[in-house]
Amino acid sequence: MLKHYKTIGMIGGIAPASTVDYYNRIISRFQERTGQREYPSILINSINMTHMVDLISNDQLDELVDYLSEEIYVLEKAGAKVIFMASNTPHLVFESLVKRIKTKMVSIVDATISYAQAKGFVRLGLFGTISTMEGDFFQDGFEAAGMEIITPMPDERKYIHKIYMEELARGRYLPETKSHLLSIAKRMYNEGQIDSLILGGTELPLILKASDMEDIEMLNTTKIHVERILDAILG
Repeated sequence: MLKHYKTIGMIGGIAPASTVDYYNRIISRFQERTGQREYPSILINSINMTHMVDLISNDQLDELVDYLSEEIYVLEKAGAKVIFMASNTPHLVFESLVKRIKTKMVSIVDATISYAQAKGFVRLGLFGTISTMEGDFFQDGFEAAGMEIITPMPDERKYIHKIYMEELARGRYLPETKSHLLSIAKRMYNEGQIDSLILGGTELPLILKASDMEDIEMLNTTKIHVERILDAILG
């Protein structure tokens, strides 16, 4: 029965904690959706996050496409039929990768756009790395779908990126960091800027929970992405 399901390929390690979160979520949701105590076939290529971040920081996007496509090719050769990257940040070159890769790739951005549309959101806040918040891959996609992305103020963006790389990506989740992140989100909501908040970094749902804010929904991009990945292998 299980042999009919496509093998999933994950580009992971960016960062390790969110890779584990994806792995656990895929298995548990696969079992819930199929009603079976079976396990989906998952191939994980855990790549060098430091190298990836350096390429992005140095604006070496062509090299980033080369690097990621080679790592995706490893999954293709191993038999993956549905491939995804367990991180928002490398999606800034997603379109370039799709042109190179033969295998179906599932976008975290497209999945989040579909979810937000279904919920009727219009003005969405965005937390993530500096590349995610200041890049255009979220902004352009949401704008094309009739929604607006609102990012925090410049000093807040710097703070979020700093704690993302120095704490969250290293598996450190401090109460004071959580309080500060929530204060930024509440400011944006109280000023009428946003009707929801995208946790546009797959480490963010490991420190911020849905119950932390009563007034607005925080969109867990990992959770949303997993459903789209499972649609691809179960459909």
